[in-house]
Amino acid sequence: MDLLDKIDSLIKSDSNKLIIGITGAGGKTTTMIALGQYYRDKGNKVLLSTTTKVQSPRFYNFEVNHVFIDESEFFNHTPKNGESVLFVEKHIMNAKKAIAPRDEILSIITNNYDVVIFEADGARCLPCKIHSDRDPVITEDMNAIIAMVGLSSYGDMAANVVMGENSTQIVDIDYYQNLIDDERGLLKGINENHNAIIFFNQFDLIDDKVADSLKHLKTDYPIVVGSIEKNIMI
Repeated sequence: MDLLDKIDSLIKSDSNKLIIGITGAGGKTTTMIALGQYYRDKGNKVLLSTTTKVQSPRFYNFEVNHVFIDESEFFNHTPKNGESVLFVEKHIMNAKKAIAPRDEILSIITNNYDVVIFEADGARCLPCKIHSDRDPVITEDMNAIIAMVGLSSYGDMAANVVMGENSTQIVDIDYYQNLIDDERGLLKGINENHNAIIFFNQFDLIDDKVADSLKHLKTDYPIVVGSIEKNIMI
């Protein structure tokens, strides 16, 4: 079983619709794109979007069939099986970013799609994150959460690689355990309504012993250690 198959097996829902929120840091956009292609190739109607901000599709290739930044054009589009769509709105203040559709329509943009994947957090390109009061932005409709950590953070000073962190502590296995346990940490916003997993990405940047230790961290949620770019896991 490869990485994407494993993730799919863990987040599947009894519902007819899979609505995924990707939180944390360390490869959220890459994971959203990879999952979008995965579910599209299985014949699903797939929607990619955000509840926060993402790169603007003017400058970033989301590898979808259709891109919409206009609300009326999006709603006039009828998706087909085996098709993926990106719907975001223009960021007036920053041309390099796109923002979430307005709150009033977030719950209805999912209607015509089998799989919807939201990037639901922001980390300013850092591989790890401590959350503020306002994030992650998890909607009531989401039934699956992928909480991510980028392993490029391992061995560095927390203040350098963890958004929201000022500590000089070195990021190690104990730090990741604290990140799981902290109410502002990796699992913030996740509840019993979610099929949730913890995904440690970029495992090819650490040695095998450390990677194996990650799988034994204490949590109620499944832990996956892998590389989304290579679609492999340990």
